[in-house]
Amino acid sequence: MINALKGSSPGVLVVRMLIAAVVVFSSYNPTGSSIFHWVKSHLDGDMPDAWVVLGAIVAILINIVLLIAAWKALGKIGTVIVLILFASLVYLALQEGWASTNDNNSLQWLALILYSAFLGIGLSGAILWRRATGQIVTDEADDLDGR
Repeated sequence: MINALKGSSPGVLVVRMLIAAVVVFSSYNPTGSSIFHWVKSHLDGDMPDAWVVLGAIVAILINIVLLIAAWKALGKIGTVIVLILFASLVYLALQEGWASTNDNNSLQWLALILYSAFLGIGLSGAILWRRATGQIVTDEADDLDGR
């Protein structure tokens, strides 16, 4: 894994992880200051404000785009590997008392951190794969040649 990062700017990987974290935690977080809570607080009236609707749609679309990018970069096997790693991290967090099944906030924070990490790993997946294996990842463009 160390060789996978050699010759690559760690700053690029960190920036991608931070982008994922900003998207996830601005969309929803347990503190009550997120786009989700903003939308929820404006649903009391007859018609929600157009800015609120636009903000919600943009947040949902950005999450979908990042999720698709992560899925494409990791693929099925990579996603399963990351999910197995995350399952072991959840087990560790519960065992060590860092999160508790009795505390909804700690479980929400844990889930958001892992979702953010999944998106960040997915955004960095092609870079890590290229560095680790020497293989270049390309997209399949079936829709371009009319098949």
